[in-house]
Amino acid sequence: MKRILLLIVVLLFNETIFAQINKPINVDQDSTLKMNLESIRTKDQTLRLIIPELENRFGKDSDELTYIWTLIHFQDSINETDVISIIDKYGWLGTNRIGELANQTLWLVIQHAPIYIQEKYIPFLRISVEKGESEGWYLAFLEDRIAMRNGENQIYGTQSKYNKTTEKYHIYPIQNPENVNERRKRIGLETIEEYAKENGYIIDKNEK
Repeated sequence: MKRILLLIVVLLFNETIFAQINKPINVDQDSTLKMNLESIRTKDQTLRLIIPELENRFGKDSDELTYIWTLIHFQDSINETDVISIIDKYGWLGTNRIGELANQTLWLVIQHAPIYIQEKYIPFLRISVEKGESEGWYLAFLEDRIAMRNGENQIYGTQSKYNKTTEKYHIYPIQNPENVNERRKRIGLETIEEYAKENGYIIDKNEK
């Protein structure tokens, strides 16, 4: 009798899990998530887009820039809470469900989050990339940022660091730099030289 009851419990549990995995997509729900994430994207990007202009006008170490970054970090903390709640509940939603901009928002917010959040949620992004539901270069940028924050050489050369001597941004050191363009090509990125030129970055091969 106990064995029969145990078998019934196991079967019911498996059916519940199967139902969750194969749960039909709720179009209305995805549409709402899409709109919410696109709104978060605006909040994430708006102040960041005017940083270059403010740096030119007031200087990188000015009080004005410090104040703007205070506002950015405050908004980031709000965005993190909202995005984490979405990922925890629905997983890393792919472009097939919420579109490119909303999908990219998930990455943008995690990319700007503290490292403990990045390290916790990068596996979700990795799975999404492997399934073809998110861009591979999102993963490259996040992997590089985590490596840089941990004091390790980056893999793809996506991250830069401000050099006070040259007053320019330098590409952060790269592991096996002689093969970096091959790695970048595999995920759809331009060469490191083109990337540096487009963004005004300096490639210093002697920098470690």
